[in-house]
Amino acid sequence: MHQLINNLLNNDLILYHHKATFMDIKNKKENTMQPFEIGDVFLGCTALNDEIDDHKGDGRILQYDRDFNLKGVLWTEGTEHLVIGLTIDPSGVLWGFDMHNHVVVRVSSDGKQLPNHHFANRAFSNVTFDHEGNIYLGEALVGNTPYPGSYMKRLPGSDLLGNANIYKYDPQFNLLEVYDVDYSPEFHQFKGITHSTMHPSEEFITYTTEIGKKIMRFNIQKSEQMEDLLVLPGDLMDQNVAIAVNYLNDGRLLHSRGNRIEILNDDGGIIQTIDLEEHGWGIAQLIPSHDQEHIFTANIFTGVALKTRISDGAIMGSIETGYKVPRRSLAGIAEYG
Repeated sequence: MHQLINNLLNNDLILYHHKATFMDIKNKKENTMQPFEIGDVFLGCTALNDEIDDHKGDGRILQYDRDFNLKGVLWTEGTEHLVIGLTIDPSGVLWGFDMHNHVVVRVSSDGKQLPNHHFANRAFSNVTFDHEGNIYLGEALVGNTPYPGSYMKRLPGSDLLGNANIYKYDPQFNLLEVYDVDYSPEFHQFKGITHSTMHPSEEFITYTTEIGKKIMRFNIQKSEQMEDLLVLPGDLMDQNVAIAVNYLNDGRLLHSRGNRIEILNDDGGIIQTIDLEEHGWGIAQLIPSHDQEHIFTANIFTGVALKTRISDGAIMGSIETGYKVPRRSLAGIAEYG
């Protein structure tokens, strides 16, 4: 059900709030994803079904049109846990990840899942690309202390969850290089490279360890760690943390900070703040829209996806998935454009 909330200034866009429940979709398990169209929005929203492991369930990607009308659903093959980190590559393929099981999901622009390619025995959760088509996969896990109650696959012959590196592949999926990068310890002690974004210059990748204290950078031209873009004060329990990052085309960096989004320049200075109030904490991913005038966010705690206008912070639309704490699974968002 869609409800018209308000006509915005100059009638430039209509604000929608989507409150549909997805129990019927969950029960049918029918793939109805449609060919991608400009402005389509995709949500990684796994149908959780385990009483003990609250990250486990039937992998699912929801598809909406530009006005947040539900268009289709894809039940992902080969996944058993949260489908996260949705990203559209330069060729129009939608990527996603089940990091718990070392699975990389790819969906072609015709709405069909491509055969899963096993890149490595690694917990990848994020990807970025350069103009030559090379692929940079971020390893989301580190150490040997998994999320309590949740299954996380170990590295073969080891008790480690991962090493928090970045892996570079060519367009044919051949491994070219493994970057031994820094990460930022956080109080859960299992998160590595959780969010990454390519700088428009393609000289370096900017990345975070979710709820760590740093925004870090790695120069992929020189294969060397750069000075941190941002280091936050305080201890690991104070909620003054770095979360998700993504670049706008002009080099401004979007950074989710709990109850707000900060937009940073290349020196790490704050040039704008967008207040999210109750919509902030729990942002699993944020992305710029194809028009570069809006931000899409996916909140895993509330189960709500938002479209926010950059110029004034106005909320232009929302989707309520119905999956919120404690049954939370909204862990990825992407827009086709």
